[in-house]
Amino acid sequence: AKCVDIALSSCTDVAYTQTMYPNFLDQKSREVIEYSSEYILISVLHNLLQGECNPDLRLLGCSVLAPQCEKDKVIKPCRHVCENLKKNCLPAFDAIDMAWPYFLDCDRFFAGEEEGCFDPLAKLRGEVDVEEDLPSDLPATFIQFKHHSYSQMVSTLKKTASKCSHIATTYSIGRSFEGKDLFVIEFSTKPGHHELLKPEFKYIGNMHGNEVVGKELLIYLAQYLCSEYLLGNPRIQTLINNTRIHLLPSLNPDGYELAAEEGAGYNGWIIGRQTAQNLDLNRNFPDLTSEAYRRAGIRGARLDHIPIPQSYWWGKVARETKAVMKWLRSIPFVLSASLHGGELVVTYPYDYSRHPMEEKMFSPTPDEKVI
Repeated sequence: AKCVDIALSSCTDVAYTQTMYPNFLDQKSREVIEYSSEYILISVLHNLLQGECNPDLRLLGCSVLAPQCEKDKVIKPCRHVCENLKKNCLPAFDAIDMAWPYFLDCDRFFAGEEEGCFDPLAKLRGEVDVEEDLPSDLPATFIQFKHHSYSQMVSTLKKTASKCSHIATTYSIGRSFEGKDLFVIEFSTKPGHHELLKPEFKYIGNMHGNEVVGKELLIYLAQYLCSEYLLGNPRIQTLINNTRIHLLPSLNPDGYELAAEEGAGYNGWIIGRQTAQNLDLNRNFPDLTSEAYRRAGIRGARLDHIPIPQSYWWGKVARETKAVMKWLRSIPFVLSASLHGGELVVTYPYDYSRHPMEEKMFSPTPDEKVI
């Protein structure tokens, strides 16, 4: 048997390119696999589990149905990856009274690290396609201006946090629809901890996946903050010593990857703009403006804490949107900004007209002339 290219439509996004037949289930060809109940199951698990453990389970299933092959030798997926995923996903299976699939048996089809194995979920954590190390003779503030893939972005943020470990850390606020971590780098004198009376600030980039300037600027900003702090820049040291700064370079990594795959010379303005669920994140958050106008006419009604209307949850709320809302509840941010690209525009908190029929009318605020 020899290594052959993977040609299974549900497994095209695995972190390797070749497999071998027969697979671990003794399925001897691509055609046999495609008509098998196991392959059909990994294709519909996302719908059965209502989006839970997606795409982790599909990638784990692909590692069994189409295992990695290198130099005409098949490599088993790692057992600890299977065990961790099973532990996290069993509640979702229990919720629909479904047993853990037999072909994902962690003891039977997976191997220990001492035997030599691969992590089928490494791509989701940005552990593939790592950036090349730059020459050591470059100045400390040198920044390589280029587009970063998802994995390169994660690698750069992790390296930056490691370089400034006393003032920086990385964390995830959740997962994108396709399972990529929504990665944040934080700068403060006590990374990972809120300090009383120290203001919390956040920047978000790449809400529209094909608007990449904000994403790259935040990656460069993270590198700049780290380097300048180490070099003793008084302005940067004052910022970090007195503020807790959170940078989320890419809120829509799925859309970015799609736009990058098409290429700048070929894709239209819409390709990659939305999420993998075909949702525009910029229009997916609750419309509290209309609710504020409604409550303003009620005597004694508070406008400083406006509840989310129940009707909002009747629509489709993106996983990325929910992650940001959960983030906002966990950290008391006092100032925020979202970076877009393509036009010069400033959107105010009250960015809807009082009258729905006047949606496209210019509705300036008193500080319009500041711009």
